[in-house]
Parts: sequence; structure tokens; C-alpha cells
Amino acid sequence: MNDDPIIDRLFAEWEGFIDGLRPIGARMRTRVWSPDDAQLRQELSQLMLTSLVHGYVGQLYADPDYPEFIPTLGLFLNLAAPVPDFMYQGTPIRGEGVYRISGNRGTSLFVDFSVLAGYWAVRSPAMGRLAAYRIDDLTISPTGAFDVILSNERPRGYEGDWWHLDPTACRLMVRRAAYDWIAEIDPRLTIERLDLPARRPRRSRIDIAASMAKLVDWTETATVVWLDHMARQKANGVINQLVVQDWSYTGGAPGQVYLEGLYDLRPDDALVIDTPVPEACRYWSFLVTDELFTTLDWMHRFSSINGHQARLDEDGRFRAVISAQDTGVPNWIDIGDYRRGAIQGRWNNASSAPVPTVTRMNIGDVRRHFPPDTPFVTPAERDALLRVRRKGAQMRHVW
Repeated sequence: MNDDPIIDRLFAEWEGFIDGLRPIGARMRTRVWSPDDAQLRQELSQLMLTSLVHGYVGQLYADPDYPEFIPTLGLFLNLAAPVPDFMYQGTPIRGEGVYRISGNRGTSLFVDFSVLAGYWAVRSPAMGRLAAYRIDDLTISPTGAFDVILSNERPRGYEGDWWHLDPTACRLMVRRAAYDWIAEIDPRLTIERLDLPARRPRRSRIDIAASMAKLVDWTETATVVWLDHMARQKANGVINQLVVQDWSYTGGAPGQVYLEGLYDLRPDDALVIDTPVPEACRYWSFLVTDELFTTLDWMHRFSSINGHQARLDEDGRFRAVISAQDTGVPNWIDIGDYRRGAIQGRWNNASSAPVPTVTRMNIGDVRRHFPPDTPFVTPAERDALLRVRRKGAQMRHVW
């Protein structure tokens, strides 16, 4: 028998945890774009389970006193429309702590850190980015090694690389970007808290119970925030077009302009994206999601395209087709049998931020909107390209 009233109040038994999760499904089903779609309801169940796993990793497993960089989004934590070119990692931290981040730079396109005041999966009045740091601003040895201290104040007598830690910080996020998934080498990152003993104590039952209680709310919040986002886009009429979106409130990447809209297509429809590319741009890409704001499977289909993968036309413009059917255009973004979802684009640290034109048309008219010298990609060639893409996706360092 449990004689601790705090445990009883927070979360005493496994059955209580399940009872807390049980009503979430009914509340979520009222928020989807097509609530009568049986396929979508099953995918919603999968999304809620993903949110639960996401919460376990980020809330119950993660420890701000004994941190490590753990996955936050990706192929197996597919929510919040992860960018296929990015590997997202993070850890909770304490604003008063002293942390050392070290490892090897690798050859990734970029590695950026964001210090956050809150997190979108947790109900909190504090949100947004407190600071942004780049690994390439550090002292990198010829072998790629680096070492930096993150703290409120520079440690006395310490002359190495140092980043300021805001006392209100609660989370550290990392984006590791790759253009060439096969050739680029992901970084190896470690983090440790220096102002506590290295030996980790056994976790108390009260701490576990409190985290389990918070995990119920995390599961719902991590699901509903993106369903509501999709509903707002639909209500605003941002359909079959792209507009600039502000993602700074969720800790969006610094120096990155986000483009977003929805697609709503019939089986024989296609969207053609046409845009100039900024003269200078550290990174750019486009991707598609489903109705639940999860990125379409990028390991087994061409659901995204980046500046390295894309073919630019002779006039320097980027033209691509979003469709279920392959028209043989080199820049194809495949939605398969998904008819509705989101389109996202990014210009990262770019000299300009053009908003692409998006034109809806019959699939049979697509090639008329491309230059005459646009190559034709045969089904066999597309299959071979997809196999290379799948190999690259698996070669990324997930954990």
C-alpha cells in the first residue's frame, strides 16, 4: 500500500497512467481535417503513439542533470514535419548548470545549437529561442575536435571556447544538416554537466511519478499543437500556394525563412513550383507532409528535395512538380496516395527570400510548364535514384 500522498496525487499506478491517456483519442479525432476518413484515424492513432514515445524520450528518459543529445524528431519520431536533411537532437538543461559540449565536427553542411526557454510539446507560457550558436564559430582542431563550455558565467581561469547560458533556459536543441546524405559525415556530439558528480544517483519514485503524470499531457500537447496548426492554415485559405511563416516562437532555426502552405489535390492534379534561387544561400529545400503534419516517408519516396539534389534550369530557376504520378520531370516531389497535406520550403541564411509561384494543373499539362530541354527521367532511372536515396537515409547518424 502506498503511504505517500504526493505519489497518490501525482500518479500512483500504471492503470492510472493508461486512464489518463484513454480520452486523448476522442479529443484528437475532432480536430483532424477529414474525421470520417478511416485511414486517417488509424494514422492519427500512430501519431499519438509517436507523441507518447517522443514524450518518454524527452520527459522520462532525458535528464537535465545527466544530459545526452537524444533524437527529438526524425524517421521514427515523425511529428512536427521534420526536414529529411536535418537530424534533430536535444536535451533538457538547467539554466544554472555548467555544461561541456565536445566531440568531432564531422563534415555536415552545418551544426547549429538553440537554447530554448520552453518547448512546444510542454504547456508553458515561456517559449522561443534565447540564444543561437554555431559549431563553426568554435575552435576546430585539424582532426575536427571541438570543446565548449555552456554556463551563466565564464568559469574563472578558463580560456577556451565559451557560450553564455541564460538562467531561464530549459532545453538545448541541435540541428545537424546534410545536403549529400551519403558523402557527408555526421558530427559526434557529447554533453555533460560539470557542476554535479559524474555518478548518477537512483531516480526517486516521486520524480518518476511526476514525470509519468507530465507524460500524459505531453502526449496530447505534442499531437494537438500540429493538428491545430493545420486547421489554422486551412481556415486561412493557404491552399495550393506558399506564404512566409514565422516559426521563431517554437524555436525555429535562426536566419531561416520558412515557406508553407497546404496542398489539396485530386488524383490527376499536380502543383508546379517555380522560383528563383537566392544568389547566396547556406541551405534550401522543399518537403511535403500528410494531413497530420508528419513528413511523408523520405526513405522510400521522393517526398523532399534540397539544393544539392535539385536540378536548376538554364535560367537558374528551380522548377519542381508535386504530384502522385511521376511525369519524368527531374525535380519530382512525390505525394503518392496522399491527397492533402502541407508543403514547406526553407531559405537558410540566404541573400534573398523569394516566394515561389505554385500553379495547379492537370497532370498531363505538367511538362508544358518546364523548359523544352528538361530531361526525362525514366522509371528505371527513378528507381535507381530512389535506391541511392534510401541508402543515404540509412547512413545518417540517428542516435
